[in-house]
Amino acid sequence: MQTIRDLITKYRKQLLTPALIFLFSLVMVQLYFTFEITRQPNDECIWSPKLSDDEELGFFFEDVKFEGVTWNAGIRDGDQLIEINGKKIENLQIASLTLYSLDTGDSATYRVSRDGRTFDAKVEVKKLTQIGGLAYILIGAIWLLVGAIVINAKPDGFTQVLFFRIGATLVLFSTFTLLVTQNIYNPLYSYKAILIFLDNLQSFGGVFLPFLIIHFFWVFPRKFSIIDKKYTTKTLYLIPFIIFVSVLIFKFGYIYDSTVALNLFLAYYNFFVSGLLLISAIIGLVSLFINYLRLQTKNERNAIFIILVAYTIGVCATIYTVILGRSVPPSTLYNSPLLYSPIVLIALIPIAFGFSIFKYSLMDVTDVLKNTLLYGVATVSIAAIYFLIIYILGQSLSSVIGTEYQGIIAAIIFIVFAIIFQSTKERFQELITRRFYPEQFAYQKVILKFSGDVVTIFGLENILRSTSSTFVEALRVNRFGIMLKDKSRSNVYNLAESIGFRQNELAVEVNIGNLAQLILSKKDSNLLLVIEDSEFPMIFPEDHTKLNDEEIFTILPLKIQSRIIGFLLFGLKHSGSKFAGKDLELLLAAANQTAVAIENARLYESESEKLKLDRDLENARLIQDSLLPTKFPSIEGLDICGKMIPAMHVGGDYFDLIPISDKKLFAVIGDVSGKGLAASFYMSKLQTMMQLYCNGLLSPKEVLMEINQRIYNSIEKNWFITVSIALIDSDKKTITFARAGHTPLLITTSDGAKEYTPRGIGIGLEKGEIFNTVLEEIIIPLEDNSLITLYSDGITELMDHQNNFFGTEKLNVILGRNLNKNCSEIMGCVLDDLIKHRNGSPQNDDITLVLLKSVY
Repeated sequence: MQTIRDLITKYRKQLLTPALIFLFSLVMVQLYFTFEITRQPNDECIWSPKLSDDEELGFFFEDVKFEGVTWNAGIRDGDQLIEINGKKIENLQIASLTLYSLDTGDSATYRVSRDGRTFDAKVEVKKLTQIGGLAYILIGAIWLLVGAIVINAKPDGFTQVLFFRIGATLVLFSTFTLLVTQNIYNPLYSYKAILIFLDNLQSFGGVFLPFLIIHFFWVFPRKFSIIDKKYTTKTLYLIPFIIFVSVLIFKFGYIYDSTVALNLFLAYYNFFVSGLLLISAIIGLVSLFINYLRLQTKNERNAIFIILVAYTIGVCATIYTVILGRSVPPSTLYNSPLLYSPIVLIALIPIAFGFSIFKYSLMDVTDVLKNTLLYGVATVSIAAIYFLIIYILGQSLSSVIGTEYQGIIAAIIFIVFAIIFQSTKERFQELITRRFYPEQFAYQKVILKFSGDVVTIFGLENILRSTSSTFVEALRVNRFGIMLKDKSRSNVYNLAESIGFRQNELAVEVNIGNLAQLILSKKDSNLLLVIEDSEFPMIFPEDHTKLNDEEIFTILPLKIQSRIIGFLLFGLKHSGSKFAGKDLELLLAAANQTAVAIENARLYESESEKLKLDRDLENARLIQDSLLPTKFPSIEGLDICGKMIPAMHVGGDYFDLIPISDKKLFAVIGDVSGKGLAASFYMSKLQTMMQLYCNGLLSPKEVLMEINQRIYNSIEKNWFITVSIALIDSDKKTITFARAGHTPLLITTSDGAKEYTPRGIGIGLEKGEIFNTVLEEIIIPLEDNSLITLYSDGITELMDHQNNFFGTEKLNVILGRNLNKNCSEIMGCVLDDLIKHRNGSPQNDDITLVLLKSVY
């Protein structure tokens, strides 16, 4: 299997052209059959089989459309159909086949019986195009067209290949439109081999398409972590493979001997596949919406918003059509076919993709095509001019010297011009680059100038910012980062500056031995000191997948003598290719100068560390204050109060009150391990995620799971965050509570105080499997006049001069004693007792208290 995959990858460009010819030919055949062969005759009524008065089976008209073709012929509900064009109607198949032989606008003679009287009626026959089938053909054709452009721009791109596969499988699945009508006028039913081939094409496309859609929207526009799970991708392809093989065996064993059985099977099978498609489309829509929320820049959001709107319209149109088909009588299809026309709106999805791809340069399409077309036209133009000159010179010299030497003269001229063609072409392309792509032409000069200027820039941050902006603007890369050596761990490098990274706090461990070996090997071989993506597993054995996830392909070490102080990280060039050749030589020269400037800045920085530390503490305090609610939300049935008193050394306490409605509220309290600026940064990140995920769609447990998944890879290994979340619903009178290693929830009533301590570990301690398994969520009834208390350990662990803790028991006594007061008064009582207990002793940790009281 791996060998086949490697061969396909190797010869993808060569295989692409015949594949596209086949698929677009299939689209043409589908369109022809849809408009010419498989259109259903429509006389705008229903023939209903019933027993007549003489107990014989007859066919009676029902749901005759008012002023439709049958109505205009004088036929009404309850009339009996006897003959069509002289053929006695013994079953519905005879009637249908008779009408199939007619073209649109032809008339059929119906012999009709009414109240014992027989009469003939001329009925003009209409032909009904299968709107659903046409919709699938259109979405397949347009998606394939856009996919062909995308994959031609970047044949090796993973997302591009997935996008193209969706278009290809859509076209294959649309083959069902060739088989929807089984009659003597459909030529396919006369050729069993072709019928079987086409049937299996649509089976293959229909089975694999839903899983390709899921796979694509789990990697586009941003990859979901689930796709990196060990068996996710294999499962997405193994399931449809098993289904397809099972269906194949069943068909050859039981179906293909009977065309009637085939038609019946197709009906059920297409229903099954349609269900899979609808489910996958909804999963794709939800995934795209989540990804849209994850996007940071306006440009990224605009590009995906267009697709999201079109996708939503397409899914809604599909759901509408499914509901319509299940809720209206069969006559609606014939009497009001336009009701089904919204299904055509699914074709907006690939159109939106195409628009966003070309307008916003998604998947590196626009600039690649522009370059290819422009340089291609230039090359062809030069070649045409050269051959024209060769022809004119050959003719001129032949007329002078003689025709007997014409062949020799032409050969000599051709050889001479062939020699100079390449250099002329390169100079002409350079001229085009200077004229049409001034950024690309100028970036070499920019890099060279930067190499001289960077050593004059003052301050590490300014150096990093200038380096980042210069490389990004000059090279037009979407991903660029600077990693610097960790001060406390010699083999760890942290992301100090980045553009386009998903994780702004990325850290990687370096295998120092392998890196030294690579440097020596490249030096001995006279190769550039560059770490290619294929070498990532050797140099970054534990973290190479992080770099792959960030789409980093080239890394340049920042080297000072024999020390590596950092790395420059590059994504792909704007053209979609990796850096190579002279580009790398220039980048290495700039990297060496950058390393010198960074080292000088770090030496200076160490001299001013104490001043910076003082500023950091002040900034941390400001950040911490800015994260706290400025006012308390008004929630029906709740009295609310919260307060945080920072310690002398800024800690990591945080609380928030996030209203969902006028009757629902998330109360959040957290504590970041450690102190100072780093703790405040983590608090800021925690608050942002809380505001994002506490939206009413997720439960407290799900919010904690999402945040742990997002924070784990970016938090320092010796850091963690404890959090408690309570969702209070004053309407249902419930408290939904979950805690990630934080202090218990206290609920005080007239009957006493009770602690609630569901299981949970701190955020950032474990990647997810153990965290999610251990995490417990409980639902507690909300009684009238009950007091809900969320607190930090800075309260219970507050010590007096004898190092005695304040303790939970003392806190419960104060809360119970003041239960009849409002939350603000209770808060004052607790803080007064804390001050008395401390009695002048230093406060070593933040004090945070959130009170919510039910008042009905």
